[in-house]
Amino acid sequence: MNKWSVRALFNEHLFDADGSCRKASALRPLSLLGAVLLVPFLLTGCAKNGAGNPVAHAVQAIIPDSKVVDYQTASCDTIWLNDDKDAVDNGLYWLRAMDCADRLSGQDARLQARSLGSENWQRVFKQSLLVGSADPTAAERRQIIDRLNSYRSEFPASVRPLIQIWREKQMLTINLLDEKARYQKLQASSDSQLDALRETQGRLQFQLDDTTRKLENLTDIERQLSSRKQISGEMPEPAAKDDTPDAGKPENKAPADATAKPVAEPEKTEAH
Repeated sequence: MNKWSVRALFNEHLFDADGSCRKASALRPLSLLGAVLLVPFLLTGCAKNGAGNPVAHAVQAIIPDSKVVDYQTASCDTIWLNDDKDAVDNGLYWLRAMDCADRLSGQDARLQARSLGSENWQRVFKQSLLVGSADPTAAERRQIIDRLNSYRSEFPASVRPLIQIWREKQMLTINLLDEKARYQKLQASSDSQLDALRETQGRLQFQLDDTTRKLENLTDIERQLSSRKQISGEMPEPAAKDDTPDAGKPENKAPADATAKPVAEPEKTEAH
């Protein structure tokens, strides 16, 4: 009886163990199904935790969600008439305006500039771009820069560097024009001085030639006089005749007739 009771008790415990095993094995499919069902909730929790990540916020701050309009394909007529704030605050808009200004001739650019008003900074900048592309003088460039500087406080921060670069370019162009004008003035002064020196050289050369010709004439005259003196020194002088009366004639000889012609004396030859 004891053996039966122990075996029964053992079988009961074994049955309980088996039952527990059966209950555990029965719970395994239920646990797998629960895990599958819990996956979306886990992913949702991860997504919420990721949204609070400071690195993600930094990336979103660096890369804005705003869209940039490309004005490279916009018509030039619409560029000059467009004064929208979104447009004038866009650097690409002003790059397109510079390209349109360069495409116009000088006369057309000046006409377009006169057609625009000057009631705000964007109109003044457009006029400056148009006049700057029409080959203005240095004085005109200074004038458009001064007008543009009067609106300096109204420039938006997005296009201020672009306007600054454009102004520096204009200042460099003004300095280049000034240097060219100074060089042309110096060249004109040098040319006038060279012309005066050439004229003086020609006058001095004429005086030198005239003086040389006179010296040559004087040298010829001196040479001729020297040769004449040499010839006259080589020729002998003629002997003088004796005019005393003959010794055999009486002293009281009657004088010769007063009317008689005197005897001609021989002429002395001069040395030539």
